[in-house]
Amino acid sequence: MKNKIEKSENRRALPKFFLTMLGSLLVGCLLGFLVGFSRVFGLDTGKIAGWLNGAVRSAMSWGIPVTTLVTMGGCFFLYRSAARKFAAWDGGDENDASESAEILLSWTLLLSAVQLLLSLFFMTAIGTYQPEEGVLAMVGVFVLSCACVIFTQQKVVDLERRMNPEKHGSVYDTKFQKKWLDSCDESERRQIGEASYRAYMVTTRVCLGLWMVLTVLGMVFEIGMLPVSVLLLVWGVMQVTYTLECIRLGKKGAAVR
Repeated sequence: MKNKIEKSENRRALPKFFLTMLGSLLVGCLLGFLVGFSRVFGLDTGKIAGWLNGAVRSAMSWGIPVTTLVTMGGCFFLYRSAARKFAAWDGGDENDASESAEILLSWTLLLSAVQLLLSLFFMTAIGTYQPEEGVLAMVGVFVLSCACVIFTQQKVVDLERRMNPEKHGSVYDTKFQKKWLDSCDESERRQIGEASYRAYMVTTRVCLGLWMVLTVLGMVFEIGMLPVSVLLLVWGVMQVTYTLECIRLGKKGAAVR
């Protein structure tokens, strides 16, 4: 009976699988045609690369301070809104008050994480293009931006601990994530697990898409193998870590039973 159910599920899934493969094949053929078309008609890839490099050069000197001001301003507004909601809570419906404030704090953390990524991007551009005499000042701006991000996350965690006294951990602790997870209840752990699985699936699809994009770009621009190699390394680490952790948790669950 079980074998019949498995075969039935496979038969239902096969048409969608074949359609997906057919769509991928058509997209690949289209991209291959466009690459061949660009070569036949002499696409000036050097000019395009020069334009992109020029855009990065123009933005790198003001990228970190401007994005920091914008994102940290948004973080301050969201944090203050969450703090006011918590301060105005009169001890009534705890779920409504805490959920509304926690959503605002989650957006604050998201903005701070985006700013960290932007700072890292512009710092790489500075290290690549910036003349040596201006690097030290830009490194100082980068460090200041990272300090703002860390301070924002510290304020969020502190407010979260005031809202939920059972929570433990400091952002300056190297084992913060573990201590924070240990202080979460079962519902919160389930939410973290679902969010982690969603992030894993989205990252897998993004890595596959980036591999396709970089492969096509490698046919047009002289980008070499390094970008694809780094992407596959990150993708491989994620896949291996996820699988090994599933094996470890499976053994742990079996031992408990």
